[in-house]
Amino acid sequence: MVLTRHLFNFCGALAALSLVGIAVLILAQIVLRLMGSQIPSADDFAAWGLSASIFLALPAALTHGDHIRVTSLRNLMPAGPGRVADILASGFATVLMAWAAWAIFAYVHESWAYDDVSQGIVAVPLWIPQSAMAFGAILFALAFAERTLRLIMGLPVERDDVAEQARGE
Repeated sequence: MVLTRHLFNFCGALAALSLVGIAVLILAQIVLRLMGSQIPSADDFAAWGLSASIFLALPAALTHGDHIRVTSLRNLMPAGPGRVADILASGFATVLMAWAAWAIFAYVHESWAYDDVSQGIVAVPLWIPQSAMAFGAILFALAFAERTLRLIMGLPVERDDVAEQARGE
């Protein structure tokens, strides 16, 4: 499970790099427009970068406890039923994200099979930018599966709790 945490964090770093790439692209586009030029298909590349940043950040955000969760009901429950509710919710999320990852992967495969390309000035095979979305969705499903398994085994689920356990605190 340590390997998956490193993979999730690496994808989080890729998501951050994607955001930096979007910022650089937008700044370059602004400067070039002031000079009477532009970057071909800049909007397409920015949109693909945004999609990559969102989907690649999902697993790291989950393992760091950064996703918005409704914990009000969970906090009102006794420890035993609350743990069961947490396991059931994480299991349901695992199934839901596995289905979403499968659907997204099928969408990317279809783009590849039909040789779909972007409609902008720069014709990019769509499966290339869509792959980050599929990869992120697959890893998000894996992160939920790992969370569910950790809850069942009584292990900590969020990064800070896992680090404390590894240090023996």
